[in-house]
Amino acid sequence: MGAYVVRRLLIIPFTLLLISVVVFIFMRAVPGDAADVRCGAAGNFDAKCFEVVREELGLNENKVGQYFKWLGDIVLRGDFGYSLSQRNHVNDELLERIGKTAQIGVLAIAFTLLIGVPVGMVSAVRAGKFSDYVLRFLAVIGLSVPGFWIATLIVIFPPVWWGMRIAPDYVGWGDPLGHLRVIAIPAFVIALAGGGTIARIVRSSMLEVLRSDQVRTARAKGLREFAVISRHVFRPSMIALFTIIGLQFGLVLGGSVIMESIFNIQGIGLWVLSASVERDFVIIQAVSVVFASWFLLITLIVDVAYAWIDPRIRY
Repeated sequence: MGAYVVRRLLIIPFTLLLISVVVFIFMRAVPGDAADVRCGAAGNFDAKCFEVVREELGLNENKVGQYFKWLGDIVLRGDFGYSLSQRNHVNDELLERIGKTAQIGVLAIAFTLLIGVPVGMVSAVRAGKFSDYVLRFLAVIGLSVPGFWIATLIVIFPPVWWGMRIAPDYVGWGDPLGHLRVIAIPAFVIALAGGGTIARIVRSSMLEVLRSDQVRTARAKGLREFAVISRHVFRPSMIALFTIIGLQFGLVLGGSVIMESIFNIQGIGLWVLSASVERDFVIIQAVSVVFASWFLLITLIVDVAYAWIDPRIRY
């Protein structure tokens, strides 16, 4: 197990290096830059304005040199540089915002599991019965209905119909219940699609295990159904679940961009959206590297858990 974990850890730096190269190249390939946005916003379309701003922001330097300077600052000092549009330190803004996005993400994963696992288990145990069809239908609905549409309905219609706001303004941990209410709503909306996915995966996995010889043997020995499910079905059927959880983290990170915009939460998603409009490459590159690191770490944890459950995959 130790050798497997070490091999997985050694892959991470090379993966991050490749991601940093790809992100840097794509950011420079996008038409326009921060100078175009700044001069255009000021109504100054003189070529001299563009040249002065590009020189001020360091955009005229050699692209290869820019990359290695940026990479060196990250590796040696953990410094992502200064925002091209706001001229403040990216690290400070990143630390302030990432906590909000992380809270939504972790809560969304928790909701996803709380929705998906019980629904999938009940659906598998009650396979072919009315409750199974109802739960499968609800899972498909959760997968099919766009999260941004549900979020928009939550924001717009309750004040119009009932004169009340379900989605309140953002409040910090000074008001714990208010804060949980703020992050719980977008987290739950994100979790609906993930819960539907996990429910279907859990149902399929459990049905496969329920039809296996070991389960038939356990039942033949006279074990109660609860003991059969808990001892002989649950753990083997969770292997597929661990695989899909890693993918769900990626979907949660992507969904946070839209949800933070709709619910006006000043997290990473809204920040990246603003940086994209302003062509602020530094912010987008920093967030891409941080999100990639986060995703790789989660993937490592999932792989280790996967190897612990099923030792056959420790290759």
